Amino acid sequence: MKPVRLSTFPLNKPFNLLDPINPFSEVVLRLVVGLFTDSPSVIGTASILCGNLLVTAKHVIDDLIRSKSSQQSDSQKVTINHDLVAIQILPGPEYYIWHIIEATADPLTDLLLLHLGNPPSGSNYGTEIKWKQFRVNPFPPTIGERIAAIGYRKSTVKVSKKLDGSNHIDINDEAIISVGEVMEIFEWKRDNVMLPFPCYQVNARFDGGMSGGPVFDETGCLCGVICSNISDSHLTGKPVSYVSTLWPLFRLIISAGRGDKYPRGVPYPVIELTRGKQIAVPEAQRLEDWFSKHIVRS
Repeated sequence: MKPVRLSTFPLNKPFNLLDPINPFSEVVLRLVVGLFTDSPSVIGTASILCGNLLVTAKHVIDDLIRSKSSQQSDSQKVTINHDLVAIQILPGPEYYIWHIIEATADPLTDLLLLHLGNPPSGSNYGTEIKWKQFRVNPFPPTIGERIAAIGYRKSTVKVSKKLDGSNHIDINDEAIISVGEVMEIFEWKRDNVMLPFPCYQVNARFDGGMSGGPVFDETGCLCGVICSNISDSHLTGKPVSYVSTLWPLFRLIISAGRGDKYPRGVPYPVIELTRGKQIAVPEAQRLEDWFSKHIVRS
């Protein structure tokens, strides 16, 4: 069933600065490389898909894959050697540091799943995380519908020692919500070089650092991931930006834990998380029909 439209995002406020600590900080995380080195760096944005699974843009960790990771025989899998962490900020604020233990990259699109280690380190971590997550729309909104995207830009991070020897993390950045409309949909690809995968064009502004951030439709569903833009297009007219469509995620093979009712370490396609209700997809039957028609089962 198609979900009810909850809101029409205001076009008169197309690019707004959010409070540094806001409700999205719990579910939209910063990706940081080299956190405990002399030169930590925030490289992008990721959001919680379900449980210990994040979704982001693959190009965010391109350099990390080439220089810090070992590619396994399965072309989807990339092992991350704790150089990459995701920082979650809960009310308080409380900073939780999640080590990325594995990445599952879509070889044909700009989508990436990040598997979080458990438990995280944090200022007061000691209780089980009660995950919040978004409902998911695997398909683009229709042309003319409004979207809202969230990401972090102008990010810096510093780590210092407290008197008790523990780490103090200081993050400075701008949390941005960007609003626009869907201008064009590319069901399979926009071109053969830059965007050879399912995506859609929006006139929302995406700045550096926002890559990998979540995009929402007017029903409140996660409907895409910030992919790319035409640099500075907002200076001469409407912004030209691109969002990765999410349905390709559901054909990826992962082995992340699904709870006590499921065997551990057994590979499965991500669509099984929808069938098991771990990922809430309001139009689940539409996704099943799409898979039956377009996805070849091995």
